[in-house]
Amino acid sequence: MTAPDTQTSFSLSAVLSNLKVGLCVLRGELGRVASGVLRGMEARQLRRRLDEEHAALGRRVAELLEAGSLDAQGACGLTDDARLRELAGRAAFLRDELARHAAGAAADRERHMGRMARRCGSNGPGA
Repeated sequence: MTAPDTQTSFSLSAVLSNLKVGLCVLRGELGRVASGVLRGMEARQLRRRLDEEHAALGRRVAELLEAGSLDAQGACGLTDDARLRELAGRAAFLRDELARHAAGAAADRERHMGRMARRCGSNGPGA
């Protein structure tokens, strides 16, 4: 009987270790994909609401122009309208929320990469 070739032989523990790491990474990435889908849905909803606020702002400015209240005062009269200030404030809030959302997504990605390195490092989970 001949001795096994050392270049092609492998140990069962090495294969199982690689399998554990692969399954750990797969589990983590599937969770990341799911959270990414939910984040995408939330971002689309925020953008849709921002578009609605911008449309409402445009309608209010059109109302003020039709009423003739901007003719004598010009653009300075826009700041006196409480409804217009409220709409502009909501639009600014939504813009800020979208920016926080994008920053949070980047931070979550970094945390995920660190967590995956700790959990599924080269020695497998729990090592």
